[in-house]
Amino acid sequence: MVSFKQLDGEYLLVKSNIGSEQSKCHQMPPRGIKTHLYLIGNSTEGNCVSADEGLLDALLLSEWEDCSWKGLLKYDVTMCETKIIGGEKELLAQLNDKWNSSFPAEFEKNTLQPLGPGKPTHMKILRENLLFCIASGEKESCQSQLIPSAAIPMDGFLILVNVNPVEYGHIFLVPYGTKRRPEFLHKEMFYLISRFAKEISNCSLKVFFEHSSSTTPDYAYFQAAYFANPLPVELLPVITVYDCKDNKGVTISELADYPLKTLLFTSQNLESLVGLVAEICSILQKDNNVVFNLLVSDCATKVFLFPQVHLPAAGSHLSTWECGGYFIYNKRSEFDSASEAELSERLAAASLDDQGFHALKQLCCSVAVKIAP
Repeated sequence: MVSFKQLDGEYLLVKSNIGSEQSKCHQMPPRGIKTHLYLIGNSTEGNCVSADEGLLDALLLSEWEDCSWKGLLKYDVTMCETKIIGGEKELLAQLNDKWNSSFPAEFEKNTLQPLGPGKPTHMKILRENLLFCIASGEKESCQSQLIPSAAIPMDGFLILVNVNPVEYGHIFLVPYGTKRRPEFLHKEMFYLISRFAKEISNCSLKVFFEHSSSTTPDYAYFQAAYFANPLPVELLPVITVYDCKDNKGVTISELADYPLKTLLFTSQNLESLVGLVAEICSILQKDNNVVFNLLVSDCATKVFLFPQVHLPAAGSHLSTWECGGYFIYNKRSEFDSASEAELSERLAAASLDDQGFHALKQLCCSVAVKIAP
């Protein structure tokens, strides 16, 4: 169970955690690497698009496909068998005997940890796996633009191919050039990623964020991939927890009858949505005992929050796609025998109990009331 302690003011807060000295190191972009730079236009109303609408989506897919043709990917994920598991929730399963579940940890060790010093091996990984970069455009311009060959910017994101993909177009989105090593999700980081998802303008793209309970501070980064069909959680009925008063607010709901207790934040106003979710995540991340995942969907108009409890087995926290109802099997026998009952039990084992989830809902509503526009 995750407990939430009542402290001063209207917020339900959790204890804070002091960041490590390692997080205070400055990052400098590696020299000598030129890549595509996509500057996302500044528009809080979402009414500005790139000069060529759909350009960012096409750029991502073409660069990812190029890596596939060059043989950088460990397998062709489009050839993996997928199926709908029978049952009310219609959970999804993929058979992939080459998928490596420990790859994210390897990626963090081999690619993220060396960020800063220009080590030869690290530079080689960057050159091979870097698709392009994104950053915020100039404040006075809402026009997005693509610069074909540019140096890696400060305060942007590296878009790196995931050579061990879960689905088509699987990428890592790694913040770079920040004054502090980004061990926590913060509003500016989440806002740029949400603008990226909105500008892609393709509902098949899902963006993931995972915050684990590691004793070593995480390096906060995102993942994204294209799914041909909506994830099961996107199709479930919801129960309203907090209803926004106008079109600038955020509606908070909970999924009905899902074994992993889940909250859904919905808004057409990107700034309001990001502001609320980022504030809640900031509170949760200050307690090392809180594990949670985020799923950004529907072109950044919806954000699912999946809180999880600590499970005894090391590394047993659910991935975001598993939270969303998408499971990967390495063995044919396990894939063939997969059942909704088995997977529901797996989801339920990671879920908050009723008391912990009620406290989380109170926290979210308190923050929504506090920062409502």
